Amino acid sequence: MANACTTDTEDLSPQGRRAERATVRGRARYREAGFNPFDVELFDLSSTGFRMITFSRPQIGKQIWVNLPGLQPLEAVIRRADGNSFGCEFVYPLHPSVAAHMQSKLR
Repeated sequence: MANACTTDTEDLSPQGRRAERATVRGRARYREAGFNPFDVELFDLSSTGFRMITFSRPQIGKQIWVNLPGLQPLEAVIRRADGNSFGCEFVYPLHPSVAAHMQSKLR
């Protein structure tokens, strides 16, 4: 039986991603520890993460929580920043069927 564990590079797509990303247009609530939540715009979503636009300036490596419509708060980490656009990685990836549902809901 083959080992079910793989390295990160084995899971990466040609674009360097571990999961298929879909363009979405939606709003979510975002919160950092010790701060009140506020709205952000979502622009893409995969089972492993998302991209949000916010006027807040979270630091790379910062732990956050995001509320996607209909789901409980999800823990994520800021992985990259470009102006007001932030790439975030879920600490616990979404199940692929949940990600697909959210992608279709937020298109």
